[in-house]
Amino acid sequence: MSLKLKLSPIAAAAALACVSLSAHATNGYFLPGFGVQSMSMGGTGIASGTDSLSAGANPANLSWVGMRGDLDLILFNPNRYARVHTDQPNVPWSFFSTPGGGYEKSDDSLFEFPNLGFSMPLTDRLSVGLAFLANGGMNTTYRYNFYTTGTGNNPPVPAQGTIGVDLMQLLIPLSVSFKPVENQSVGFSLIPAIQRFRARGLQAFGNFGISSDPNHMTNQGAQLSYGWGARIGWIGHFVDNKVDLGATYSTKIYMSKLGGYKGLFANGGSFDIPANYGIGLALHPNKQWTLAFDITRIMYADVPAVGNPGPGLYPAGNFTFNGVPSIAYANSTGYGCASGNNPYCLGGSQGMGFGWKNQTVYKFGLAYQLNQQWTLKAGYNYGHSPIPNDQLAFNTLAPATVERHYSAGFTYKSPNSPLEISGFYMRAPSKEQTSCGLEIVGCVGIKMDQNYLGVSLGWDLGGAS
Repeated sequence: MSLKLKLSPIAAAAALACVSLSAHATNGYFLPGFGVQSMSMGGTGIASGTDSLSAGANPANLSWVGMRGDLDLILFNPNRYARVHTDQPNVPWSFFSTPGGGYEKSDDSLFEFPNLGFSMPLTDRLSVGLAFLANGGMNTTYRYNFYTTGTGNNPPVPAQGTIGVDLMQLLIPLSVSFKPVENQSVGFSLIPAIQRFRARGLQAFGNFGISSDPNHMTNQGAQLSYGWGARIGWIGHFVDNKVDLGATYSTKIYMSKLGGYKGLFANGGSFDIPANYGIGLALHPNKQWTLAFDITRIMYADVPAVGNPGPGLYPAGNFTFNGVPSIAYANSTGYGCASGNNPYCLGGSQGMGFGWKNQTVYKFGLAYQLNQQWTLKAGYNYGHSPIPNDQLAFNTLAPATVERHYSAGFTYKSPNSPLEISGFYMRAPSKEQTSCGLEIVGCVGIKMDQNYLGVSLGWDLGGAS
């Protein structure tokens, strides 16, 4: 009990720190894994969790990690770029344009992710845990507002202010795990969530008349929303503990609406956290080696703010928004956004979004116990970009293009104390997507590369199965 009391101020501080920070994660906008130990092995953890933070991947992990506390800090360096230019070879400018039609780099390229967790067995069969986990987010801050009306004129109108978005999501799983039999566990997490979002520099889209409420579409400052969801999981150990299997499912986390941005996101400012599920396998051919494999599926398309299509390709001779005739035509027929009758406008019941598809992520991890103190780790994580090439216009604000992630790390266990120290580095090489013939913007290119560096302190107080 005394340990819980000592951790509670840290928990409060971690929660506040998480709420105040933002970044741009890599599996879409989800982080590759929960915590340093998971990230060092490519984000695996459904069947191979080793710390209290692994309840974020599968609450059934708590039956096997014992009584422990974990605190980590991850430094994240995403480099985001966007390019907007004409698709006419003899015209060096377009209605919207980045300077010279080249790539504009986003500012703010270093972020911090703190995570905190605690787990404790109550009986031989029942364990509980609490964690504060950064789920991910998206951030861009372009100093040159390439979506200022007329920036592509010849000569261009000067850009007005910055443009970008800032999203952060914090999960607080309250978890319980039970062993119905000696070699299997089932777990459940109730997941309160906090979300923060702001957008700036999107006035041009309000000027186009494509928002149902242009006064609540941009420059409304940071808005908070809150919600709840749940996760269930199972783990089984077989073949004399040489084969571990796991499965997990998280419901959609239903968030309160971002009222300040009810003219931007579908359904009047709704931005839920998507459901996700996965399976995991961990192999232990001997005491030194662990091989872990996870497959997860993130249901981005089921969240309208993320999955609804935005401006796409020009139809042949007919300018449309999201399959609806042009706003000029719609306004002339009383079906425009100002009428409040067009559900496809920004903020409407079928309002435009980022056009993301569901994403399948493949994670591979390797751990080698060098001796009683040192364990060396490596991992690989792959998820195909959820952004279709005809949806790049809005995704200049959220260029989640990276697909491949390589990681390496270690865990050191002190021989004379319960202290563990873990660290990792992860690299996601640059991935570019380009497309021309897009509504509103002509040609768009987006790309990103990423670096992670993290350290974790763990206190292993025993009781692991």
